Amino acid sequence: MIEDKPERKIFYGIWIIAGCFVLLFLFAGAGFYSFSIFIKPLEKQFGWSRGAISLTMSIYMLLHGFVGPVVGHLTQTYGLKRVMTLFALGSGTCFILVSFTSTLWYFYMSYALLAIANSGIGFIPVSSLLARWFIRRRGTAIGAAMVGISVGGFVLSPIIGQITLHFGWRVSYVFLGLLVWLMAVPVTLFVIKGSPHEMGLMPDGDGPVSQSNLHDTLGSANRPITAEQEGWPIREAFKTRPFFWILLTFFLAPLAQMGVMQHQVPLIIDAGISEATAAAVLGLTAGLGGLGKLSFGRISEILPFRYTAMICFGLQALGVFVLLNAHSMPMIWLYVAIFGFAMGGVIVLLPLVVGHFFGLAAFGVIMGAVTLAQSLGNSSGTVISGLIYDLLGGYDYALIAYIGIYLSAIVTIFMAGKPKPYSRA
Repeated sequence: MIEDKPERKIFYGIWIIAGCFVLLFLFAGAGFYSFSIFIKPLEKQFGWSRGAISLTMSIYMLLHGFVGPVVGHLTQTYGLKRVMTLFALGSGTCFILVSFTSTLWYFYMSYALLAIANSGIGFIPVSSLLARWFIRRRGTAIGAAMVGISVGGFVLSPIIGQITLHFGWRVSYVFLGLLVWLMAVPVTLFVIKGSPHEMGLMPDGDGPVSQSNLHDTLGSANRPITAEQEGWPIREAFKTRPFFWILLTFFLAPLAQMGVMQHQVPLIIDAGISEATAAAVLGLTAGLGGLGKLSFGRISEILPFRYTAMICFGLQALGVFVLLNAHSMPMIWLYVAIFGFAMGGVIVLLPLVVGHFFGLAAFGVIMGAVTLAQSLGNSSGTVISGLIYDLLGGYDYALIAYIGIYLSAIVTIFMAGKPKPYSRA
């Protein structure tokens, strides 16, 4: 008996990408892009130094990194939907808690809680989810979803800037909390599915699951058929030389990137540009990062990973060099074009390097470990820029150091070598 050929539907993985886009829109636009806008209002109201205020984001990034492996373990143990929904509810609550700030220690504490909550809707669970839904087009899928990070900064930065200007920074934090509740919670409840097999589908939209293609994808009960599907166990992965160099790479590049990004608004204002224009520049930098995410996701499917990373880090170093010598709006826009585009690549390369070198067997936990290195870099760069400003009254020496750090990251990713399949022997 010949069965009718089923009508081809849109692959549900497209909706997964869209849902992840929304989550990352909030994770980034509300979580860290907006922070730069609050530096001057907090400095004005409370008299805190920029170094003290910047330490808040360092705490945020550091805690986000430390809870990364825990989030990865929770998603593998309890499922992505449950974990992401719970953390989405907590994220909205924490944003509202920040609005009650009256002392520096409370500001630190509320941002520490926010870091933990936001980690559950950020790129660790999102990357784990997309790695299961896509194999051949993983770079493109992750790149497309992570455009949400850039769009979040592009859209929310000017909005938060205007709300802060007209209604104050407390109202802005309440707005962010309500926005997370209204957007993230419905996505985690009604869109997110832990894997294509839950819906009887194959990764990449390769038709419905059948007995034959399920065997082809997962292999026998004793051994998956490819190293990519089997991957590296956690302990063995942590002992490899590439793991060390990957950790170092994704400590260095984020250190330089966040050292620039989290001080971009005050840096540009100090150069004689208005606050409104500086906020717009921040938004445009984030927006161009979206194009970079799409581009580097696709480039990673064409070029060897280390060359993709070299282009990404090299362009960022060039962008910082332009910023160092920028004394006019045309130079500022040139910086935005170069740095904004290139910075989008780092966040895309991070989950791709985990899958590229270590496969999917322990993806969430290994991703969490690399994210911890990234967070240590992020937190270091943020506070270093603030301390250099407080000590020297400017950012020039910080920018010079960041150029060298980007170039060092190129060296370390090449030291990681080429990925090797895991061998049980």
